[in-house]
Amino acid sequence: MMQLSICMPSNRPFATSRRAIETALAYCETRNAILIVSDNSGDVEKREYWQRPSPKIKYLVSDGTDAMTNFMTAFLASETPFILPMGDDDEIKFNPKIPAFDFANLPSDHIGVRPITEIWTEEKGTIRVKNFAITSDHPVERIIEYSQAASGDNSAFYSVFRRSAYLDLMDLFNRHHPTKGAYCDWSQVTALISYGKMALDQGTLYRYNISGWQSNLLIEKNILKAFTDAGLSEDAQKYEALLRYLDIFVFISSRKSPPTQGEMDDVKAFLSGPVLGGFFSTVSNRSNIYSETMRYLAEIAEKEQDTMGRFRIALLMIGQLREDLKDRYLEYYKAALQYEGIV
Repeated sequence: MMQLSICMPSNRPFATSRRAIETALAYCETRNAILIVSDNSGDVEKREYWQRPSPKIKYLVSDGTDAMTNFMTAFLASETPFILPMGDDDEIKFNPKIPAFDFANLPSDHIGVRPITEIWTEEKGTIRVKNFAITSDHPVERIIEYSQAASGDNSAFYSVFRRSAYLDLMDLFNRHHPTKGAYCDWSQVTALISYGKMALDQGTLYRYNISGWQSNLLIEKNILKAFTDAGLSEDAQKYEALLRYLDIFVFISSRKSPPTQGEMDDVKAFLSGPVLGGFFSTVSNRSNIYSETMRYLAEIAEKEQDTMGRFRIALLMIGQLREDLKDRYLEYYKAALQYEGIV
């Protein structure tokens, strides 16, 4: 039985996406997987080239769709127990000396499998290689473990995940998230890793192309764009830690969240303690960039010991970024509590 689908939402034209699709198809042909491409580029040459009979590629045309719809189209077309997100400017390769990973026998306490990740740019080539697994038994310990191993980039987004848990999280996000912003990828990966361990596949190399993020200027430009594209103001970056806290809190609160109730409570306590507490300290200490109202809320929050009490104050705070976000995040949280799942 086929175990893996590589899912690639693609917007780049034929010339700049061809290499990514070629390497993914070659991988699938060798490793008994299937490539699903959802293409909203409108490139006729690309469509004509890739719409050809093949048992290892499913090519979908989704012209006119937005990025998130195109993303979901690719993943909803999958049928295998495991999926791997792939960017259409990245590459994936296999080591023929190492047998294909045995996904069918992955232990139940694992949410997925990480490939060896090569962080790469067109200008500098390979910058670093990441080959870590996530092995801690408790969700809080896994979050800390990933935070330390990530070292500033979220390349673990391009890992193999169990389809059911991944689609539930992404569907909840797509249906109910207040902004559906691209900046939420860190929260998504952190939540998934809280769900379970990550094994390491030594036989797969994923080349993560960060050419668009290779300088401080590009990084600042892309971060700003991620927030403004989501309908947030240009100064939203100073709320980034708060936004990440809210998103992970909601993901872990989902009715479909795999951890036990006790584990979920521990994660919420961790998020509301050192994670959110760090943001409160930043607000208190940087009066030049936060309003008087924000500083007042931070002062109250630092005295609040109850997890849900801090969550409610965080909602008041996010309303300072955009007035409607307080109510919209509360509705998002309520939707998560009632979420039935997609698969």
